[in-house]
Amino acid sequence: MRYVFDIDGTICFNGVSIDPLILEALKDLEKKGHELIFASARPIRDLLPVVGQFKKNALIGGNGSIIAKENIQVTRPIPEKSYQKILQLIQKYQLEYIVDDDWNYSANVTQTNAIFRQLDPDKLAENIPLEQVQWPIKIILLNLESYEQVYGELKKIAQLSLIIHREEGNIDITANGINKYSTLREYFEPAEYIAFGNDWNDLELLTYAKQGYFIGNQELLDQWGLSFAQTIKKEPKLIANFLESLA
Repeated sequence: MRYVFDIDGTICFNGVSIDPLILEALKDLEKKGHELIFASARPIRDLLPVVGQFKKNALIGGNGSIIAKENIQVTRPIPEKSYQKILQLIQKYQLEYIVDDDWNYSANVTQTNAIFRQLDPDKLAENIPLEQVQWPIKIILLNLESYEQVYGELKKIAQLSLIIHREEGNIDITANGINKYSTLREYFEPAEYIAFGNDWNDLELLTYAKQGYFIGNQELLDQWGLSFAQTIKKEPKLIANFLESLA
């Protein structure tokens, strides 16, 4: 069976590595012959340090905008005209941001932001000027005080997919139609799969899975209307035990 795992908030809870109990359960799944794919909002650059021994597994990064199989490949960048309009918004509102290129990135983010520690933790890339970004695969606008206004302007820009993280005050931007499931469908051989996720960016992945498992509480699942997924509490031991039962 194919298993597809989101990373942060699903199997990684410290922003640095997969929980040790879950890691052992994942190893057991793979030993039993199951296929493991990891799908994250992180770009491949920031995903590699977290997945550890699974670096050679297929990876879907940037909410589907980039993959690593035999090599790293951009699936669809943000169109140039749309990208330029986003840069104008960044300048207009003096926004904090992370713009991911195919490997390098351009970032203006405070060190107190939780996402800062996840940004190129192994120092594999360079923080380059915005104008040097050639393949803008994913943009995060951070710490938005008036995200409704910024979101309203972003919706007027064609060819974009937008995901709001209200609690963090962030907006994730990729090219239109790009998500974890669309990339799984387009770049991998057709197969039924079991999915694990915990956020809006896992919605399509959970929707089309043979079975989707939502890591979190039932109240949030009901709030989002994801009645097709089952919940598992965000407790590493419970998640690890469940994976062991599947293996």
